[in-house]
Amino acid sequence: MSTIDPRDRLRRRPWFLPALRGTMWTLSGVVVFVIAFVLAAYPFEDNAWALGLVAIPILLVVAVGITDANTEAPARKARYPWPFLLWMLGLWATSTGVGLLLGRAWSAMPVSDAESEVSGGTLIVLGVVFLLAGIALSAAAIVLRERRGRRARRARSVELTGPRVPAVVTEVGRHRGDDTVRLWNITLRFTDSHGTDRWHRAVHHRALPVGSRRWIRYDPDKPGRRSTLFVEWENRV
Repeated sequence: MSTIDPRDRLRRRPWFLPALRGTMWTLSGVVVFVIAFVLAAYPFEDNAWALGLVAIPILLVVAVGITDANTEAPARKARYPWPFLLWMLGLWATSTGVGLLLGRAWSAMPVSDAESEVSGGTLIVLGVVFLLAGIALSAAAIVLRERRGRRARRARSVELTGPRVPAVVTEVGRHRGDDTVRLWNITLRFTDSHGTDRWHRAVHHRALPVGSRRWIRYDPDKPGRRSTLFVEWENRV
């Protein structure tokens, strides 16, 4: 038993989780590189053991995702799922490309044999394709991650300090979902700073009477964006 909240331990060591994630990402790429290198450098030898390493990078990537399972940071949440998956595929493709190219350069295959020359050329082409695809996927992951991160930070800012306007409940209907929990689709109408009437539909655990009023916060730059619309259900107008 400990007298210290485990979450406080992590707050006291903010470097720990980034270092852990970086280590696991690096090990994941290294293992994929080793697999590609061995298969390319020693194609005619008994190297089936290398394929047995495939589970290691998969488990490492899953472990990286687990470190963010309970995160409340908007920037971390914005990394899932697509930036995370693109980065994973980009890292593995890049590692595979480098492994194939270096494995072909290391290979002791006799280049005088015509079949070996064709095989070697195929490995080089595959290595270049994997390398370029990995770089492209990694770049796309970074761009998408930064874009979603900015949007998440903006949403958080709007939720806390965005302009607040009254909204009127115009429609209430039963939400079609899990029958074990009664949820309701609530449609609200509000007027933005430009004088435009807008409607927003959200799911709530309690049915509100039509005509009742609640506060709603929105992004004045993009008042129609659903991800930056926040209803204050407990605060009546």
